[in-house]
Amino acid sequence: MAEKQPKSGREFVQLAERSDKVRNVREGKGSHVVVEFIDGTSITVPIHANKQLGKGILHKILKAFKAAGVLGLILFVFWLGLRVFSLL
Repeated sequence: MAEKQPKSGREFVQLAERSDKVRNVREGKGSHVVVEFIDGTSITVPIHANKQLGKGILHKILKAFKAAGVLGLILFVFWLGLRVFSLL
């Protein structure tokens, strides 16, 4: 069965922690978490009361994981973005 698609920042961070392309996951300022990739890039993910991630942060996550070479997660996030925004 396919893995559950990340809808909130918390779900994305849990998925990123299992990825072999992620070097470190650490707390950021306030309710944000910083995901650091093994290639040296990083992305800040908001964890706001389990709300769905917005269009902009989904795009940024897509770019960051593409640069890190995590194709499977890119497809998951892209698919999720298409599903979420087609409902609007």
